[in-house]
Amino acid sequence: GGSLAWVRIAAMPAGGAGGADLAASGGSALERTAGSAAVDRDSRAVSLAHRHVFGLKSNVKGNVHFTEETQLLYPAGHNTVLYQCDQKIQSKIFPGTESSEGITALAVSPNKKFVAVCERFQERATCSIFDIGTGKRRRVLISAAGEDTTKEFVCAAFSSDNKLLATQGGAPDWTLQLWAVDKGRSNGSVKVSNQTGSEIHECSCNPQDSNVVCVIGDGVFKLFRLMEGSFKPIPNQLSKLREAANQNYVCHTWLHDDRLIVCSESGDALLFDNGGEFKMVLACSPGEPGSLLCVAAFSKGFVAGGENGVIRVFERSDDTKEMFRKAKEVKLDGGAEKGGHMGPGAGSVTALVVSPSEETLVMATSSSQLLQLSLSPSDIMKEDSAVDNVLTSFHSGQILGVDVCVRKPLVVTCGIDKSVRIWNYIERTQDLCKHFAEEAFSVAFHPSGFHLIVGFSDKLRLMNLLMEDIRTYKEIPIKACRECRFSHGGQFFAAVNSNTIQVYKTYTCEVVCNLRGHQSKVRSVCWTPDDSKLVSTGADGAVYEYDIIKEGRRFSDWAQKGTIFSCIVAHSSTDNNTQTNTLYVVGSDKMLKEIQSGKNINSLE
Repeated sequence: GGSLAWVRIAAMPAGGAGGADLAASGGSALERTAGSAAVDRDSRAVSLAHRHVFGLKSNVKGNVHFTEETQLLYPAGHNTVLYQCDQKIQSKIFPGTESSEGITALAVSPNKKFVAVCERFQERATCSIFDIGTGKRRRVLISAAGEDTTKEFVCAAFSSDNKLLATQGGAPDWTLQLWAVDKGRSNGSVKVSNQTGSEIHECSCNPQDSNVVCVIGDGVFKLFRLMEGSFKPIPNQLSKLREAANQNYVCHTWLHDDRLIVCSESGDALLFDNGGEFKMVLACSPGEPGSLLCVAAFSKGFVAGGENGVIRVFERSDDTKEMFRKAKEVKLDGGAEKGGHMGPGAGSVTALVVSPSEETLVMATSSSQLLQLSLSPSDIMKEDSAVDNVLTSFHSGQILGVDVCVRKPLVVTCGIDKSVRIWNYIERTQDLCKHFAEEAFSVAFHPSGFHLIVGFSDKLRLMNLLMEDIRTYKEIPIKACRECRFSHGGQFFAAVNSNTIQVYKTYTCEVVCNLRGHQSKVRSVCWTPDDSKLVSTGADGAVYEYDIIKEGRRFSDWAQKGTIFSCIVAHSSTDNNTQTNTLYVVGSDKMLKEIQSGKNINSLE
């Protein structure tokens, strides 16, 4: 959801490797090649390797970490990316487990050598520990089987000596486990929620005593000590002092002097000593609901992020009554895009991390943006602080359409965030982004790279791609077109209008023909290499081949009732001056089917 990946497709013969680039949309069914790779089925196996991923998975706990001053670790799609900020390259991409339902939490060890990637599974939660230097998976921690099997870890945290890892299981049992990293086994576990099963948000290890673990959640603030294989609760005053307030605690951090800051949903920052004894509610607390959603410590104090993209920097004060004072407040606006309009806003700040030199603050937001802010003393003093994208701005939410330009290294995408974006997969940059008033469901790139078709909720629009803008030059009354495609020569384009496919001339927008026959929505269309025929498939399980030269007459058909097909491609081969089109379709039966002259000649599971 919301990530765009470039991968390397390589045919691997016995003696070497070769290949071509492939662009794919994260979470979508459409993949397009830019180039070609001749693959001999008998002698070569095809492998895929990620080249670059544009996007940020926003619903991951702890979804941004520094591993060095210029190295960032963050999740994108089903991968964890190591990004070199100075070189602007993704040096390593740690792949997710194939059968998992997605990444739920990340943690990096204090020595910056290991990353823990937690994933949700239908059966049991797992946590993979990777060596950041080599990229290899060192350990896989799997939650215990039984009645209280945990399907996901909502948070993970390493101990200060890098030897232990705390994982917080999710609903309904909310089981905390402390693992020995080198042995890959659990030292102990305990259910940490209250009698009503309230949600637990975070866990961490005490920096002075790795066997002491802190957990916070809705109406929950608890400390446990691991003794002889079992967790013992450590009494604290907070529950008694604030019981009437019924506070929900959303984030916490251990300060550099090993004291503890716990932030509440109502906007209060609470200070504790290392043993968990409550000291005070800080006078500098914003006191606004949702103002403290994430917090990170640095040598001078701590930084907090909240709703509406507000960042607050708090520094230690000489006044013992207030302890800390607010030194800076910055509001993120989502950033104006190059050549576009204002985006939908930054959303809430969901994660913060301070660089090792404390020069830079990086923030992740609920709208899937990765932003940076200078923390240097000179910049902190300025009234207006510049907030920049770490890589570029990303889609917020699902990507609904993607297409690759034939003659330029460009890809176009559109999504539910109402934006259309142009990406350069050689330079690994975003060339253009424009937000519109309507949602865009599909997009197609003209082979020349100068024109687009975008299927908006109200109309289908032909648009010119300019240096700094995307401008409409023709509108066609097709609402919510979910599939459109230019012909290979660019002289025609096809647009789906519910059960019908309409073929137009590109430069005059005259109707060439209307292709009928589908009994349900058309899900995918594809032109044959010579543009003489158009193939289609849809939710009715039918596969049709139309002859465009002969006024759109149906050339062949094949159907499998009960299957919803989602994608079709066409391949042409010539034998004895006879051209044969082979169609490949995939759908809800999870089979790849090979169709030729209206017959299913092969199926692959």
